[in-house]
Amino acid sequence: MIRSCIALLLALAASLSGAALAQAPDDPVNAVQVGDQWTYVTKDEITGSVGDRRTATVTEITPKEIVTRMVRSNGSSVIAFDHEWNRTKVGNLEFKPHDANGVQFPLAVGKEWRLQYFASDTKTGAIYKGADVSKVVAQETITNDAGTFDVFRIERQVKEHNTKAPSRGSESQITLLYAPQINHWVRRTILFRVEKRLRSNQTDELVDFKLSRQGL
Repeated sequence: MIRSCIALLLALAASLSGAALAQAPDDPVNAVQVGDQWTYVTKDEITGSVGDRRTATVTEITPKEIVTRMVRSNGSSVIAFDHEWNRTKVGNLEFKPHDANGVQFPLAVGKEWRLQYFASDTKTGAIYKGADVSKVVAQETITNDAGTFDVFRIERQVKEHNTKAPSRGSESQITLLYAPQINHWVRRTILFRVEKRLRSNQTDELVDFKLSRQGL
């Protein structure tokens, strides 16, 4: 009897721990603060070369958006996200309702979501249509130069085409490792094909971060 009770308590504790992680951060909107910063290094998985280092810093927060400034070696850009890290605007591209490259709270293994979206180029007038399928496939722990993180592994399939040339489309296979403790992704790998031919395969790896709420 005692042994059964202990087993039940251990199972309950494990369940509560998983639930806490799935819900964290408790309020993603309030968790993000101006000044929060994440730095990534890009690796070309085809050649093995390590390239661009870029830092994203939160510059403004509104009820609908998180605005960041992305600084690279060759310049900077402003990127707007919703509060689940889906892009709504980057450079000349505007996404409606968004680009589906973020997450969907609360996260749990097995959760799946789908979205169709449009991207319009305000400079050229081109309009692209996209379809996204995302699924949380696992929880795991990873360690890299930035630290040790409990993450959700999200597998994503994206298809996109110019509405004026629907037969000439692109496909992306994206693996996103999202860490609730820093409300951002730790690793992102993008396998990109155009007309079924491999165009690129790259990984963005977190190497440093600073969170205002943690004083880090």
